[in-house]
Amino acid sequence: MRALFVTSPVLSHIFPTIPVAHALRAAGHEVRYAAGEALDAVTAAGLHAVDVTPGVDYEKVWVPEGTEDPMHVRDAGVEFLAELFGRVSGVEVDGVLAAARSYRPDLIVHSAAQGAGALAAAALGIPCVELPLGPADSDPRLAGLLREAMKDDYARHGVTGTPRGTVRINTVPRRLSALLPGGERPENEWAMRYVPYNGGGVLPEWLARPTERPRIAVTLGSIGAQWGGITVLAPLMAAAGQVDAEFVLTLGGGDVELLGELPENVRAVEWVPLAPLLETCAGIIHHAGSGTLLTALTLGVPQCVIPDGAYQQANTELLVGSGAGFAVAPDELGATECRRLLEDGELRAAAEGIRDELPRTMPSPASLVPRWEELVA
Repeated sequence: MRALFVTSPVLSHIFPTIPVAHALRAAGHEVRYAAGEALDAVTAAGLHAVDVTPGVDYEKVWVPEGTEDPMHVRDAGVEFLAELFGRVSGVEVDGVLAAARSYRPDLIVHSAAQGAGALAAAALGIPCVELPLGPADSDPRLAGLLREAMKDDYARHGVTGTPRGTVRINTVPRRLSALLPGGERPENEWAMRYVPYNGGGVLPEWLARPTERPRIAVTLGSIGAQWGGITVLAPLMAAAGQVDAEFVLTLGGGDVELLGELPENVRAVEWVPLAPLLETCAGIIHHAGSGTLLTALTLGVPQCVIPDGAYQQANTELLVGSGAGFAVAPDELGATECRRLLEDGELRAAAEGIRDELPRTMPSPASLVPRWEELVA
C-alpha cells in the first residue's frame, strides 16, 4: 500500500502525523509527504517529502495585507478555521494533485484542516483519513466547511465527487469525547492513542540528572513566542523566584531579553524535545496548543494554560473539563498558580488517571494499520 500524507505547512501539524507514518512504514507500506513548508521535520524523521509550493511566501497567505494575525483572533470557531485553512489549502491544491497523480497512492492521510488532501482523494477516487491535531480541529463540521471554502478549487479541477471512503481519527481520550466541539461523534470516527513526537535530538546533560527541586516546563510552542509574543510570560518570570521549583523555559525563537533578568531558578533553552522534558516535570505552563496539551495528558503531567485566542479555547475547555489542568490569564499568572500546579492533589490524580487509562482504552497507531489496509482493499 502507498500512503500520501498531506499536511498544512506548519511544524505543529506535521509532528502528530509522524508516528502514524512510522507505523505504516514498519508494517511494510510506502509513505510519502506532500506539503508546503516545514519539510525538514519530515526528512529528519527518515521520511520522503515533495515540496508542493516552492517559493511561496506563506506569511502573506496566513496574514494577507490588512487582516488580523489569526493566532490572536478571539473566539475563533470552526467557521474561522475553515476560512483560514481553506485559503492555505487552496494555495497547495495544484502541487498536491500533481504529487498525488505522480505517486499514485492507495490512501491519503491528511491533517484535518488541510483541505487539499480530501480534494486529491476525491479526484483519484481513493479513501482518505482525516487526522485532527486535537480538540480544536476535531469538529466533524470542519470537512464540509472546508469544502465550501474551497469550492472554486473543486470547480477549477473538475472534482465533483467525494473520496471513496473517509475515516476520522480521534486522539482525545474516550471519556473526554463529550467535551469536544461539534456534538455527537460521527460513525466513521476511529479512536487512536496519541503518541508524542517532537523531533529527535541529543538530550542535554542536565535533563538526565535527577532534579533537586520540582521542575515546571514553560512553553509557547513553535510559534507563539516569536515576534514579541514571549512577553506574555513576563509576569510569570517575575514571580518564578518566589517558587521552590526549577523552571525550564523553551524559547521557541523568542527573544529572552524581552523578559528582563531571569531568576536563578529559571533555565532558558531554545528547544528541547517536549516528551523527554515532561517525563522529568511535575507540571507545565503553556499556550493551550494541541500537541502540548495531548503530550502532557499522555504523560500524566498537570497543566496550567494561558490561552490567547485562535484555536486555543476548545483545547482549554477540554483540559479544564478533564480536571487535569486549569486556565489563567497571563497577567494573573504568579507564584500562587505555580504552587497550585505542584501541590493540588486532585489535579495530579486526574492527570495520572488519564495517563494510566490510555493504553487500555485507546489503540496505538500500529494496531490500526490492519484496519487501514481493509479500508484500501
